[in-house]
Amino acid sequence: MKEVRTEIEIGASPKKVWAVFTDFRSYPSWNPFIRKAEGTLAPGERIAITLRLGRRMVNLRPTLTVVDEPREVRWLARQFLPRLFDVERRFVLEPLGQSRCRFIQSETGSGVFAPLLMPLLRRQILDGYRRLDMALKERVERAG
Repeated sequence: MKEVRTEIEIGASPKKVWAVFTDFRSYPSWNPFIRKAEGTLAPGERIAITLRLGRRMVNLRPTLTVVDEPREVRWLARQFLPRLFDVERRFVLEPLGQSRCRFIQSETGSGVFAPLLMPLLRRQILDGYRRLDMALKERVERAG
């Protein structure tokens, strides 16, 4: 298994960050990494995601495995066949007082191709994570 992770502190409660992060319709206007997200935010549901990975746009149809408002969203994306290249993606909000929280993004790749693909994609994934972190922080803190 290979993991990629970032985190950022945001000057707002997890509830406020959750409201912005889960507003899929607004993604094209502010989210530089997840350019599009559609679907119902509930465990077991499949959602449609379009990521900007470097210069490429990548479409995924992950299955939501955890939706715990306002703490965590987790999904499993399978590429090709199960256990060839599976990616578990987590978004976690940790409270740091009444008006601060930590937003953590991470993903773990597993399967036959993970040792090959994760190192190749690591830089692009981290760049996307960092851009999303900063954009989310700016949008939430600007809204007050």
